[in-house]
This record gives sequence, structure tokens and C-alpha cells, in this order.
Amino acid sequence: MKDAIVLKDLEQIKAISQQYRLDVIDAFDNLPKTAKQVAEIMGEPHGRVNYHIKMLEKVGILELVEEVSKLGVVEKYYCPVAYKILIDSSAVTLDDVMDDTISKVSLALFESVSKDFYESIELYTGNISRKIAYSADYFLTETEAKTLNHEISRIVEEFLKDKTEPKAGADRYTVAHMLIPMPAKKNVENSK
Repeated sequence: MKDAIVLKDLEQIKAISQQYRLDVIDAFDNLPKTAKQVAEIMGEPHGRVNYHIKMLEKVGILELVEEVSKLGVVEKYYCPVAYKILIDSSAVTLDDVMDDTISKVSLALFESVSKDFYESIELYTGNISRKIAYSADYFLTETEAKTLNHEISRIVEEFLKDKTEPKAGADRYTVAHMLIPMPAKKNVENSK
């Protein structure tokens, strides 16, 4: 399994623009599983999960890693091709379809992070740290925003590069960062 896959193709980006498919990918927990196993984890119908697994395999986000024959039935084991999925929108032409697709992916990823956050609050007790840094109303050029995003990603990736496997004394965490372009606020200073 690769450390990361960078999605540049519209079909790949469309494939993960649905929250359900992100849930399918998450159910693998970076381990080979059959569609039946993923369906059981998700509590979803096998046929529905299998359809989405095939779609994710078709665009190269999941891969078939093993076929095992048991009592005349072939079990197909799939796995995500990488630990992390990154989207490089700068590599594609941002027409209306691509812009809409990237917006859907952003929303699906945000919903996934939100779900993880709320599950953490509901299910985990004790001294688990939930640190959120929130900063608003900075004014950046597009180049500055890309540079900041690149630097944050670089620092996070460097720190986490050898922390993808469970180890003694380590808890599981979700790590996310966002730069969100906002419409300009109307204020008295700008209207003069």
C-alpha cells in the first residue's frame, strides 16, 4: 500500500464525492477485506457495498489484492491503494462540472471529519485530547493560501509518516486541516 494517492482525474474525484463511498473506504481500515466483510462492518446490504467497491476499484482507489477459493466460492479481497487520498485540483481544468465535483468532495470529507469528531465525543471517555485550532479572518492571496496549505500538509505528513500502524501506548486519531476561502465581509471601511 502506498503512503498517498493524488487524485487528478475527474472520474476519481467524482468517485469519492459521495459520503457513502468514503464510508466504504474507511471500513477497510487499511486492511484487505471482502465486500461481504465491509458490508457486515457497515451494516449495509452486500450488493450495495459491492457495487461501490467495484466503482472505487474501476477508478483506481481500491485494488483487488487476493482471490481465495473456499468451497467453490471465490472470495475477492480488496484494499485501498494508499493510506491517504489527496486531491490536486490544480492539475485539472476547473470548469463548472469539476468545480461542483470538488465542492461535493469537500463537503463529503468535511462530513466524514465531523462524524469522527462527534463519535469521539459520544464514544470515548478519559483523557483523550481533542485539540481544535480555529483562526479566522486572515487575508491571503491565492499563492499565499496554497503555500500555507502546502506547508501545513508537509509538516503534518513528515510528523505522521511512520505512525500509520497501531503500536503499544498509542491511541487512534483523525488529523485534519482546512483552509476555507470566504466571501469578503461587507463593512463600513470597504464601502467608503
